[in-house]
Amino acid sequence: MKNKKQSRVKIVLPVLFTFGASLLFFQADAQADSSQSADANVQVVATTDANTQNNNSQSLNVSTSQGQNLGTNQTAAYTQSAVAANSSTNNDGAVSLNAGAVQAAANKPVVETNPGYTTGQYNVTATPVNAANGGNGTASLNTAGLTAAQKAFLDSIHDGAISTWKQYGVLPSLTAAQAIIESGWGQSSLASQYHNLFGIKGFYNGHSVTLPTREVYGGRSVIINDAFRAYDNNSQSVQDHGYFLVANSRYHNLLWKTNYRDVTYLIRADGYATDPSYTTTLNSVIERYGLTAWDQEAFDTNTGYIDDLSVRDGKLHIAGWHATNSYDNKMHHFIILLDGNTKQELYRTEVAGNYRQDVQNAYPNATISGWGGFDFSIPYTSAFAGKNIQVVSRYTYNTNGEINGGKDLYYNAVSLNANTGNLENMSLDAKTGNINIAGWHAADASLNKKYHYIIIYDGSKQTELGRYLVNTTTRNDVVNVYPGIYNAANSGFSLKLKFNQALAGDQIQVISRYSDNQNGEGNYVDYWFAPQTFTANQAYLENYQIQGNQLHVSGWHAADQSVGKKYHYVIVYDATTKREIARRLVTSTNRSDVTRVYPNVYGAGDSGFSVDIPLTAAMTNGDQIQIISRYSDSLNDNGSYVDYWFAPQTFNVNAANLENFQIDGDQLHIAGWHAADQSVGKPYHYIILFDTTTGNEVKRQLIPATVRPDVAKARAGIYNAGQSGFSTILTVDPALNGHNLQVISRYSDAKSGEGNYIDYWFKPVNVTIK
Repeated sequence: MKNKKQSRVKIVLPVLFTFGASLLFFQADAQADSSQSADANVQVVATTDANTQNNNSQSLNVSTSQGQNLGTNQTAAYTQSAVAANSSTNNDGAVSLNAGAVQAAANKPVVETNPGYTTGQYNVTATPVNAANGGNGTASLNTAGLTAAQKAFLDSIHDGAISTWKQYGVLPSLTAAQAIIESGWGQSSLASQYHNLFGIKGFYNGHSVTLPTREVYGGRSVIINDAFRAYDNNSQSVQDHGYFLVANSRYHNLLWKTNYRDVTYLIRADGYATDPSYTTTLNSVIERYGLTAWDQEAFDTNTGYIDDLSVRDGKLHIAGWHATNSYDNKMHHFIILLDGNTKQELYRTEVAGNYRQDVQNAYPNATISGWGGFDFSIPYTSAFAGKNIQVVSRYTYNTNGEINGGKDLYYNAVSLNANTGNLENMSLDAKTGNINIAGWHAADASLNKKYHYIIIYDGSKQTELGRYLVNTTTRNDVVNVYPGIYNAANSGFSLKLKFNQALAGDQIQVISRYSDNQNGEGNYVDYWFAPQTFTANQAYLENYQIQGNQLHVSGWHAADQSVGKKYHYVIVYDATTKREIARRLVTSTNRSDVTRVYPNVYGAGDSGFSVDIPLTAAMTNGDQIQIISRYSDSLNDNGSYVDYWFAPQTFNVNAANLENFQIDGDQLHIAGWHAADQSVGKPYHYIILFDTTTGNEVKRQLIPATVRPDVAKARAGIYNAGQSGFSTILTVDPALNGHNLQVISRYSDAKSGEGNYIDYWFKPVNVTIK
């Protein structure tokens, strides 16, 4: 009776196969240069989103292992640290890096490569692959004498030819014969490079290739360049060929015809080819290779779908359907589970029909369709964990599920190696000096792996820095999104890690590992999160000015790479001549305001500095003077360090005011003030009277500096503002009557008033001398 089956269920116990795959840490010998310099006033902060993926990642998705190769010397050290993973903790619960691993990393160079990370994999949908008893495209054909390449070509067009019949009514044997003839078994240049098997011109999904082709115009044969459709694969070309025949109404008379001789006659008669022997050639190819077997396969209904294959509540749930014409009610329906990679059988069971009205409606003429549904669960064991599972639905007369009549349907494999995670936090807490790490990791292969480790890995040095056994936490949010992954409900983790100089500057990765061994080795599954770099370098120069005879410098500087660098220097640098002028070791001061703004930068809370440096002539000679804040691990500054270069400034202010210029008889009274940064190191102050009419100096007089607190208040940032006053009386020759006289205030390093000096030229005055 059609679409009826007996409700019999038999479980056949399978032979279970297990396997392990090896994953090696990528390692190399090395050492990092922890010093850093930045361009002036430019901070280089390299950060990476912990969940960002890129195309340069190494493939780390095959994640089960039977032991990790860390090198002979390192394995013992890491195993020891793993057993006592949480023994090195601070009062706040933060753990420290493994000291031996840190030292090993310090002696390694940076490896110029992009650290790999895991791409989350999760899939619970399997689409069907139609197959007769599991055969491929050439299984039912006469392939005697064919080369391996010709067999592969037939395999490449098989699915498309079957699908084209179901979709457009184009007989598969016709499609295959035309593809063989017109593409030369896929070896023509158009076919081999662009998968165009039928020479169809135009565009396919916007893709084409322009090639020379011979055409006849007005009885003349000419070569022109024309666009031919370009495809991604042969199956696309076959599908498009079927659409081409449907879209052109002259070929409608051959659609849905089941006799190949009818359609080979019609396609030539409809004008597809002008060769009078085209029909004969097609028939010869169809008969030579038995291509009508594909016609029969297309006529037969044998299809299905996997609606769900996932882990739920510790059970493997499988649901779907299988409709076929190759069935009678004496047959048994078996579901067989294979390892999708090795094709080893993992499990088989006879299933009862789970009626599907939707399938019955779609395939009303199939011998079994509605009652071909199945929905069942089996215990989720290590036989399935971490594998690609391929479902096979089989109708057979045999009670043990072996092939005997009926049909098999092989579905695409579904990964039960689901392995996904999210690093929700990997940030530095400036107040505590800890890195707070939190996230989740759900993996099917975590079954029977009860030890959950968080491993800190230096991707730049390709070295493990420490591993820590953590307690998994409940994550209802994760299981709501990923209900099919084994441990999703208990996938959370968190860790506090004491910040260490080994973590600063390099690409640091968090690896979440589930292991069946207490030391984190043995069999395990890893998730490598994308690397993050701790290179924040923030600073601000709040005060940078001359105060009396001192250069006053104050501000703050916080840098991740200052960890382990306890010596804080302020350096005065001549950016013009590119040489250091002075440096001072400073005591860092508390800056809670900086911590509030930059809570994730190391040392923010103690980032302040303030220092007075004796002013020298080298600082005020007109060059660009730059302040550098430096954290160093060496008192003599020969170690490693991190700098912040502030914007340069030029100290060349030269200001003055002539407050009195009065002639009384032959006496000239002069008074005012002159403050100049470049007067540093120039103790001789001269007042010079210059005749601009004749271009000659009249006289000069060395004068003592006088106190000018008013100038010091108004021009506080100029070197000698407080001692800038002058007042003197000069005797002038009456012969200068009517001349333009100019006062020059000069600071010189020579007693004569020459040598190195800085002048201020006041505006000339026309004088009357009585």
